[in-house]
Amino acid sequence: MQSLPALLIYFQYLPVRRQIRTAMLLLSTCWIFTNTALAQFAPAAGKPGSTAIKADSSCFINWASKCHIQRGLKQINVPDSGFASVGSELSAIGPASSNGVVSLGDGGIATLTFNPPITNGEGFDFAVFENTFLDTFLELAFVEVSSDSLSWARFPNTSLTQNTQQTQAFGFTQPTQIHNLAGKYRHPYGTPFDLQDLAMMSNIRINEIRYVRLIDVVGSIDTIWGKKDSYQNIINDPWPTPFPSSGFDLDAVGVIHQQAGMAVIQNQIPRAIWFDQQTETLFIASTHTGTLEIFNVQGIRVFGESHSIQSGHPIQQFKPTLRAGTYVAKYGNQSIKIILTSTR
Repeated sequence: MQSLPALLIYFQYLPVRRQIRTAMLLLSTCWIFTNTALAQFAPAAGKPGSTAIKADSSCFINWASKCHIQRGLKQINVPDSGFASVGSELSAIGPASSNGVVSLGDGGIATLTFNPPITNGEGFDFAVFENTFLDTFLELAFVEVSSDSLSWARFPNTSLTQNTQQTQAFGFTQPTQIHNLAGKYRHPYGTPFDLQDLAMMSNIRINEIRYVRLIDVVGSIDTIWGKKDSYQNIINDPWPTPFPSSGFDLDAVGVIHQQAGMAVIQNQIPRAIWFDQQTETLFIASTHTGTLEIFNVQGIRVFGESHSIQSGHPIQQFKPTLRAGTYVAKYGNQSIKIILTSTR
């Protein structure tokens, strides 16, 4: 590498415009290097500035109702190592600390279902619980969400853990080097996620998240097997873990913000038809059979369907399958304007 005096001598003979471009490049490089080296994220549970949320917090209003597990191998580079086997799909349903844990194995996947859907509120919207017992023994997972189980969005994530020396099976990882990866906090604390981080993603509806998917991070620093964060850094976490409890050990996912339940909607409806702009859902409340009609701004009817009250369900939900735009919905002798921002 050139010495500083040599660089300065070289620099002074460059054309002025070239000097400006070179100086800007050097400053930019130094800024990126310095900020990457000094970047620190929230610390371990219980420490000032931590974002960890304890499982018994009153902020949790619901938990996953269903779970599907796709197990990974105990050790991904050993085909005959067998699959992780601790726990079952039932282990991830309901509140944290209630049903044990389920181990995903290397690259294993857990897909959880929520009803009502999770929605984007003020601050964090849900939290993921893993069963690690130390602040620095962290097994990590990517977190993705979906409105329909077809299109998924992954939370942007960062790992600043060194990746030149492999973290061994019971090695240490600092929480301050991890951001937006599940498993950052020890049990019984959850790692929270804010749907606002995905506000620019067009393939999901952040106010209607019905599915959360957790994908075990294969913590190997071998580029053949290892996984990268959003900035293409290899993620280094304990590996290999050739045990029945291999990989991310999922306990639960707790909901902080969700769409209003039917009991709340029933109290809000002032008349026979009501539109929730946040979820783009029509609610129909009537005591007799009627026809729901929807007209576009030219007055052309684009939808018409008869609705009757179902036993035990005096309020019905309906999501119009229409292009984004402004419409008038009519039920009986009442009409309301509705605005759809997403095409279904």
